[in-house]
Amino acid sequence: MELIVLAIKDIFRRKGKSLYLLIAVVIPVAILSTILLTFDNADSSLSTLASKFGFTLIVQPKNVRVDKISHIGVNTQEYIHEGVIADIKKIVQDTIRNPKDKVITVVRFYQEEDILIGKSKVNSVVAGIDFKTELEAKPSWKLTSGRWPQSDREAVLGGTYASSRKVSLNDTVTIGGSEFTVVGILQNYNSSEDYMVFAPFAEMQKLFNKAGFVSVINIQNVSLDKDKKLLQTAVEDINKNIPNIMALSPQQFSTMKYTLLKKTFKFMLAIVVATIAVSIFSIFNIVTSVLYSRVKEIGLLKSVGASRSQLLSIFLSEYLTIGLIGGMIGYPLGLLMTYLLDSFLLKLGAGIRVNLLYVPVALLVGIFCSFIASFYPTYQLSKIKITESFRTQWEE
Repeated sequence: MELIVLAIKDIFRRKGKSLYLLIAVVIPVAILSTILLTFDNADSSLSTLASKFGFTLIVQPKNVRVDKISHIGVNTQEYIHEGVIADIKKIVQDTIRNPKDKVITVVRFYQEEDILIGKSKVNSVVAGIDFKTELEAKPSWKLTSGRWPQSDREAVLGGTYASSRKVSLNDTVTIGGSEFTVVGILQNYNSSEDYMVFAPFAEMQKLFNKAGFVSVINIQNVSLDKDKKLLQTAVEDINKNIPNIMALSPQQFSTMKYTLLKKTFKFMLAIVVATIAVSIFSIFNIVTSVLYSRVKEIGLLKSVGASRSQLLSIFLSEYLTIGLIGGMIGYPLGLLMTYLLDSFLLKLGAGIRVNLLYVPVALLVGIFCSFIASFYPTYQLSKIKITESFRTQWEE
C-alpha cells in the first residue's frame, strides 16, 4: 500500500510525462475495448432486434435506404401500390408449394406529421395499420394499459412516445385535422415502434389522400421461417419479378451485417496488435527518458540503503499504477467509441451495452503494456553504481 501511495506521489510530481504515459496506455486499451464491445453488441443485438419484427419478410419501396434493423420497413417518403400485394402473395405461395400453409399479409401506411397534443404540435411518425391482421402476425404484441382500437377514430401510442409526451388513456391527439382518442399504450420493444402513433389503416390513407398506396408489405409464413433456403428463394423471386420494390428479411439483414463484421474482425485485431506494439515502444522511450533524468535520485536512494529489488518495486509500482489508471480510463472511452461507431458507421442499432467481463481485460492490457515497456529500462538503471550516478553528467 505504501508503494502505491509513493507511486501516485511520483506520478503527480511529473505530471507532463505521466500524462504522455497515460495517453500511450489509454489508446490501445480503448481500441481493444471498442472492438470487443462492438462484436459483443452485434452478437447479442442483431438477432434479437430481427426477431422483434415477427415477420418472415418485408417488402418496401426500392429507393428506401436501410441502415439498421430498426429502420427496416419504416419510411415516410416512398409508397407501393396495393396492386402488387396479390403478386407477392402468389410468389410466396408458389415458393412454399403448400396451399394449406397460410400466408399472412400485413400492410402499413406511414406518414410523418405534426400531431396536435393539447396545445402543442409534435413531429411524429403515424403508422396506419390493420390491428386484426397485425395481431395475427405478431401475437407477441402487448399493451401495458388500455385496449386495442375498435373504431376509426381510436389510436394506440408507443410506450416511449406516450411517456415522453405525457399522454394518457382517453386523451385526444389530432392527426391530419381529425381527433383520435388514445385507447391503448403499447409495450416497449426497443424498436422504432416505441416512438410511433398507431391508427386504423384505411383512415390514415383517407386523411392523407393516399388511397391505394402502402408504405410496407409484411409477410408472415411458417414454412419460410423454418427453411432459410425457401426464404432466400422467395426474396430473390420477388425482387426479380416485381419492379421498384425491395424484399428482405430482418434475419437476413442481421446475418449479412454480422458476416461483414466477422470478415473484418481479424483485420481489426491486427490493428490492435500494431497499436499495442507502438504503444509499448512509446512507453519504453518515455520511461527511459524519465529514468535517465532520475539517475541521481536512484544513486541517492542507493546511498541510504535501498536495494536493487526495492528500486525495482518503487519504479515498477509507479508505471503499473499508470497502466491500471489507463485501463480504467480506456474501457469507458471504448464504450463511447463503440456508441459513435454504431451510430455513424455500422448502424447496428445496438447503442451502448456494458459488458463487465471486459473490464478486467482492459485493466490487464493497460498493466501489460506498462510492465513490458518499463521493466527493461528500470532493471538496467537499478544496476547503476552509486559513484557512477553522481560522477556522470546525466540529462535533467
